[in-house]
Amino acid sequence: MLHLFYILFFIELVFAVCAYTNVAEYAFMPVKERSVSYLSEMRLKLYLVLSIGVIFFFHAFKNPLTLVDIPEYVDAFYEAKNLSWETIYEIGYESFKTETGFAFIIKAVSSLFSNDQVLFFLTSAFLLSAVYFAIRRYSPIWWASVFIFMTDSFPQSLFILRSFIGIGIFLYAFPSILNRKIVVFLLLCFLASTIHMSAIIILPVYFLYGIKDWRYLTLSLVITAGILILGFMVLLPLIVEAVLPEYAYYMMDVDNSEGISWKMPALLTAILLFRLYVMKEHFLEEGINRLLSIIMILAVTIYVAGMDFGMTSRIAMFYANMTFLILPNTLQYIKSSSWQFVCAIAYILLNSFFFLKSASDYYWVNYQLLEI
Repeated sequence: MLHLFYILFFIELVFAVCAYTNVAEYAFMPVKERSVSYLSEMRLKLYLVLSIGVIFFFHAFKNPLTLVDIPEYVDAFYEAKNLSWETIYEIGYESFKTETGFAFIIKAVSSLFSNDQVLFFLTSAFLLSAVYFAIRRYSPIWWASVFIFMTDSFPQSLFILRSFIGIGIFLYAFPSILNRKIVVFLLLCFLASTIHMSAIIILPVYFLYGIKDWRYLTLSLVITAGILILGFMVLLPLIVEAVLPEYAYYMMDVDNSEGISWKMPALLTAILLFRLYVMKEHFLEEGINRLLSIIMILAVTIYVAGMDFGMTSRIAMFYANMTFLILPNTLQYIKSSSWQFVCAIAYILLNSFFFLKSASDYYWVNYQLLEI
């Protein structure tokens, strides 16, 4: 795994250096303010396409037998070929260990293609297309978003397939939140929850974003936090036991490899406080600033409320994995481009350190690409 990560990191570094000749001075200026003669808009667009394209290659052409969980989807792919749509709907989670929506995706792909790798090609394409468009639309610092995603979300997304498809749907739902298209958002939220049930956690974002007055929004966030804390401590165990027994594993205490240690809530809290300090009156400014601030607050709340539950990592990741947009969005409000650069590099190095420290975990220790 490590040598592939080093190769990917090196390629991305070369792309970034080629795209940003003078990083400290030019990397943090909005695209429209750059000198066309020095760094053209097309050059930046090409950089983003190539950068996400390389990540896609390492993501889509993974050997499915070298990662945890993924072999189960390979088995489901070939099993689904011989089952009717009605049967797949009836057996649901019990046979495929997945929600009905993703079982239907497996059935559709297996009906059209004979090679199981197509399933991973398509899911990788969906996730990374969502990441690409999110960076292009909402990130003021493209290279920082690429490196943060690569060091933060990429390793987990290799094997946590359904949750990251849900995250991709959430990213595609951003315009419906910002433009107040509730029908589109609810449809996307429902679709995501049929892929992974925990995606229902994105539902409050739409309604919280719609609150204009910052005082009412603050009060609503406090109430939402209280509901989430109560839900994790009292209601969630009862619901899982009564209605969702297939998720009982996630309610058990787990080790730090599941992400429920003090590190993640501490890191997210630090990012939130840093964002408050840097952005000040822009923290809840209408638009992408407010949306990302709400997401950050919810991420911290869920992690703090659910530190004792393994399910927390799967629920909170819909918010916590937005740091590739949140941090660059925050850094643009630091006046000094040098300090912007230092802060971005510091976070990327910290992410890399955490990943390399856990690279021997059984989740991805055997990760390899397909043999040609």
